[in-house]
Amino acid sequence: MLSVPRLYAIVSNLAEGEALLRAGVKLLQYRHKGAFESRHFDECTRLAETARQAGAMFIVNDRADVAMMCAADGVHVGQEDLPPDAVRKVIGAGKIVGYSTHNEAQVREAVTMPVDYVAIGPVFATTTKENPDPVVGLPGVAAARRATDRPLVAIGGITRENAHAVLAAGADSVAVVRDLVAAPDIETSARDFLRRLG
Repeated sequence: MLSVPRLYAIVSNLAEGEALLRAGVKLLQYRHKGAFESRHFDECTRLAETARQAGAMFIVNDRADVAMMCAADGVHVGQEDLPPDAVRKVIGAGKIVGYSTHNEAQVREAVTMPVDYVAIGPVFATTTKENPDPVVGLPGVAAARRATDRPLVAIGGITRENAHAVLAAGADSVAVVRDLVAAPDIETSARDFLRRLG
């Protein structure tokens, strides 16, 4: 069973990722929703190597092909992306596959798939997605926890102020974007977040 750190940081560029790794973040996802250009692949390659040196896990969002080529630890896919069984065929048995869910039924379906962890959300209202799914709240996290024994990552509107409540509801890890990368000093912000999580 995969062990996931309490903080799952999501970044969209090299500078953010390097700052978070310097702060001690041990799980990093690179998310780029537009066309993948050579510079994005270069950033993934550098972050994969930097994460490896820091003893951290590096996940690429959506792109199983990029994850393999840059030697990432795995790939995270959503409901509209390549299905987890197809992803597993691409990346093999030794890599991590994460899968997004947005309700209890999807969590139960995920249990039948070759995924290493399940993400549930959005827990709270979020501005990092153009068309977010309905908010599941803390009860949704608790329902997801009852529905799976896989590591559970909660995502959506999570901040250092509400993260403990999300973990108490049953999440193993909290995925955070804005409360980390929107800070004036990303590294200091991440250190504070890690300190609060304990």
